[in-house]
Amino acid sequence: MGDKILYYSVRKVRNKGRKDGRDWQWKFFPPKWPFQETKQPDPPINQEEPAEFEKELRRVANENLSRILHKWHDIDKKLTKNCANAEDRYKTAKAGTEKEGGEHKEAIDNYKTAKEKFYALPMPNIPAKLFWIVFVIITIAEIAFNAIVFDVFGQSKLHTYIMAIGLMIAIPWLSDFIGKKLRVEKKSQTTIVLMIGTGLVVFAGLGVIAILREKFFEANKIVEALGIRWDTNSIILTFFVVNIVLFVSVIVLAYEAGHKNPSEYRRLKRNYDKAKEILRSDAKNYEEAAEGLANTKIEFNKAHTEREHEYEKSRAKANEERDGWMSLLQIYRAANMEARKDKTKPKSFNTDPEELVKLPDEFQKIDCGFCCYEGERENESS
Repeated sequence: MGDKILYYSVRKVRNKGRKDGRDWQWKFFPPKWPFQETKQPDPPINQEEPAEFEKELRRVANENLSRILHKWHDIDKKLTKNCANAEDRYKTAKAGTEKEGGEHKEAIDNYKTAKEKFYALPMPNIPAKLFWIVFVIITIAEIAFNAIVFDVFGQSKLHTYIMAIGLMIAIPWLSDFIGKKLRVEKKSQTTIVLMIGTGLVVFAGLGVIAILREKFFEANKIVEALGIRWDTNSIILTFFVVNIVLFVSVIVLAYEAGHKNPSEYRRLKRNYDKAKEILRSDAKNYEEAAEGLANTKIEFNKAHTEREHEYEKSRAKANEERDGWMSLLQIYRAANMEARKDKTKPKSFNTDPEELVKLPDEFQKIDCGFCCYEGERENESS
């Protein structure tokens, strides 16, 4: 079967219909007027099979339809491959998205559990941020107060700042240790001993510094020049009380900002922060996977639409071809009946031309059975 599509002209078909419908035919040899002879009209009245020329029309029509179908098959080879490749990418992206979705759901559940457990703990009376703001303020006040005191005593700036910074480190941080340990419900003997020892060290240290400052104060000639008249008790008491007030203040502050079970708090806080980070990471991965799935879905739709469009073009061409041949069949029958003297309709003409020329089965509906496109579309609509 060649690629050339064969056609019959309307004039030729009409002439053939008239010729077959007549009960006579031309005869020029031997010469005898009126140069005609009697013949049986084709098809005979009682014949149920199609006329010979109808068979010829049907044969050529089917050949032409087969050529169109063959051409569609050639085009569809490439389109089918494109669809299969797009389907593979879509399935891979879908599997990845489902995997990321499962992990994201698990991350959400873990995050909710970690958050619930963390916030189920008794929270401190003072938020951590407020604690550190006040702590810094007290620490700065500690430095400023002791720097002023040592400066008044007339010592060098280096010595003044060394002593002030030393007290800044000792008093706030040791009082923070004591305050937070006091908050803990279950304290070990070691912790209790350390708390008591820390408090005694601070008190003893402040006492020693106060006494040394008092001795230095008495021996310092600048005091006389300044006209300062402080007795020993006043010097010791002032220095000692102010530092103790700051010391106790930080203890109370640390106690209110502490946790009854700090190890459990740190553990749950660590789990909560980790779950939050994992959730953020999984959410990003899931979003990227979902975006990739959407892109592959678009490509899959495009490949299918292109194939469907080319199929409809071929199907429309086949329908147009079929309609043309059915029209020729009807023209043939009309001319055949017009030529018959008795106008009796042969039985074969009762067969609908629709039954004589049919579209190939492949043109009834596009075949998408090789891929999951139709199934995916049904799942989306349900």
